[in-house]
This record gives sequence, structure tokens and C-alpha cells, in this order.
Amino acid sequence: MIWALLALLGVPIWLVVGALTGALVSRRRFRGQDDVVALSFREHGESDWPRRVGYGRYVHDVLLVNSGLALVRTAIHVVELAERFELDEPPSKLDRPIAWTLTLDDGRRVDIAVSTDEAARLHIAAPSG
Repeated sequence: MIWALLALLGVPIWLVVGALTGALVSRRRFRGQDDVVALSFREHGESDWPRRVGYGRYVHDVLLVNSGLALVRTAIHVVELAERFELDEPPSKLDRPIAWTLTLDDGRRVDIAVSTDEAARLHIAAPSG
């Protein structure tokens, strides 16, 4: 009887451990790509930066931001205009951050901050109209 109980409890535990291991391996592999940088993302005008850092890449005029445990939640933002600005209160998780306000194709404005060391890999320039 005790073996049956242990078998019933053991299978779900191994499934959970396997899923977490897979998520962490996926996350590490994604973050290891050349053009992926840690960034902080907020709506323009908000006073606080989020505590969690997302990971993103800027491809042509599109900012892709991945978040979540395994970085599987992807937000796609088509950028019309990128403007640098000076930070009053930088995000705490980033080292000497540089910030941009991005005007998106739907008219929304968002702010992103990237550490100085990783900013060159983001390749943000004013999009060509």
C-alpha cells in the first residue's frame, strides 16, 4: 500500500521537476542569443519601472519583448519613432541604463531601459518612415 502511495506522489513530482528544468534550459538558451538584451519596459508616463526584467531584441522597426518563467510570452511592438531620454530614477536591476521612448504604430508610447553595456546589441535607431 505504501509503495502505491509513493508511486502516485512520485510521478507528479518528477513531472514538475522536469517541466521546471525544461523552462530554465529554454530561458538560458534564449538569453544566450547574440542580439537578446535584458531590458525594463513600461508605459510612457508611469513613474515606476517594473521590478522584473524582460528580455528583448530589436529587429528592423520591431521590438520583441519576451517575459515569463520560460520567456515564452512574447509582445510584438512595431516602432514608428525612437527617442533617447535621460533617466531621473533608473531601474534598479540594470547597470547604468540608457532609455528610449518608443512611439508605436498604434499611437501608444512606451519607455524601455537597457544597461549601457548591452545597448549596442539592441541596435535601436530612429526607424525609417
